[in-house]
Amino acid sequence: MTSQVEDKFENGIFWELYKDLERQFQTFLEYVPYLEGNEKTYSFKLLNLILSIGGHVDSAFKEMVRFRGLPKDPKISEIRQKLQRAEIARASGNRPGRADFTSMWELFEVFEKIYTLSEKTIIYKILPDRDTHKPFEAIKNDPNSGWWNIYNGLKHDVSFTLKDANLKNTWDALASAFLLNVIHEPAILRLNKYGMLKSKYGDTFLQKTLEVMLMKKQKIWGILETPLFIYDYEQ
Repeated sequence: MTSQVEDKFENGIFWELYKDLERQFQTFLEYVPYLEGNEKTYSFKLLNLILSIGGHVDSAFKEMVRFRGLPKDPKISEIRQKLQRAEIARASGNRPGRADFTSMWELFEVFEKIYTLSEKTIIYKILPDRDTHKPFEAIKNDPNSGWWNIYNGLKHDVSFTLKDANLKNTWDALASAFLLNVIHEPAILRLNKYGMLKSKYGDTFLQKTLEVMLMKKQKIWGILETPLFIYDYEQ
């Protein structure tokens, strides 16, 4: 299985970054639980959290596109070249040129083709009942809608968009970050090493068995759960 030596999903860095975001949101929920009537509650803490989540998703996409196990595709090669030129510019103390800017929409399109992100469902562990949501569905239907558009609005002009930094939008943004951290091939292998990936029978997978399943593009008959989310790999 081809892998990038310093892949930040494979070595667990992105999962640790994600867990910190989830812990921050959990702490907020201790004071303002996600109950009926609270969905539109907004705050400066949620504003800062959405900005952090948006940055995480953007960075996660860029790290994912560097993975050498992806299918050969001219668009992937183009994005990699732009990222490399941007890295060289930054290392030289220069600002990357506009031609080397990679949009979230470009990255989303790449992984929509590979993972059909817009069709993936996340289970939200909301009390008193669990809820389901497709965090990337709105973005596919309209790039200027959904939590990503809200993130950009908060980033560029918070004076008019502060009310968008609410519980619902934060939860949707965090669900997108969660999905990227559990669906990418190196991430799956790392999370299995952590013992987090469970089969439908409650046991863990042998690493070699999982590697073969991923190589053959087979569905994984398992789930992964955190305090806030559940992802079913069989969908």
